[in-house]
Amino acid sequence: MLADAGGSLYDNHRFQFCQIGIDIALSFNSFNVFVNLIQGSALEYLSILAIIAALSVIQSLFGMGVLVFGTPTLLLMGYDFITILSYLLPASFAISTLQVFANRSGRAAVSRYLYLLCLPGIAIGLWLVGASPLAPWVNIMIGWALLISAATRFWAPARKFCSIMLEKHLPAYHLIMGGLHGLTNLGGALLAILASGTSTDKDVIRYTIAHYYLAFSTIQILLLATFFGQHDALLANLPSIVVAAVVYQLVGNRIFIRISNHSFDMALTVFIAAYGIVVLLKFLPLGE
Repeated sequence: MLADAGGSLYDNHRFQFCQIGIDIALSFNSFNVFVNLIQGSALEYLSILAIIAALSVIQSLFGMGVLVFGTPTLLLMGYDFITILSYLLPASFAISTLQVFANRSGRAAVSRYLYLLCLPGIAIGLWLVGASPLAPWVNIMIGWALLISAATRFWAPARKFCSIMLEKHLPAYHLIMGGLHGLTNLGGALLAILASGTSTDKDVIRYTIAHYYLAFSTIQILLLATFFGQHDALLANLPSIVVAAVVYQLVGNRIFIRISNHSFDMALTVFIAAYGIVVLLKFLPLGE
């Protein structure tokens, strides 16, 4: 009996140790799954920061880039429009702030219609894009806006025509530009035409674009935090501000100082055209 009791006790302990081992193995497996999820999320965010860093160089040169090129890039990666805003706006705001307040050269007067018509247009556009029925064609609008803007910039008569029309219809232009920016994040396509139509000096053009984009990003951030419940997401993306500011100071602004006006203009046009083509190929229903 003692032998049977001892054997039974041994079997019981062995079973308990086996069960503990299984529990530990399952715990390690759960931990590994958790770590993998965290790593995946971290890698995903690092990839977004890398995109922001690259586009910060472009915005450092032209006054725009993080939004106008980052929006189609993240759309192609599968992010929704509102989430994209929360990722990109802090970085755009940081660079625009540095360009407007840190640089003393190239300062120019900014139209009052920016505040009277353009910013309300952004608010209306952003409110409309929050409605799901608009979502399917927002991406296509982005592609066409980029492509038309690039075509206009390539063709000198079109640029001259746009400059003449701007002088006659500046209020309406600001309202349309604001609505487009609210809907697509690509008001910069029209803003580039506006800025280059008022001056040929790269410092003046960049300052004008940066001033507008600072106002754009400010109103968009306020609307996202207030009406779209994105305040936590915006705070979580504060590291992008540091990335953008460092890239601007160490890389982008130094390139801008050395680049010529002609190279400045051609590079911007090529980037706009390339992204317009990519977005249209991605989202236009060309047939299955």
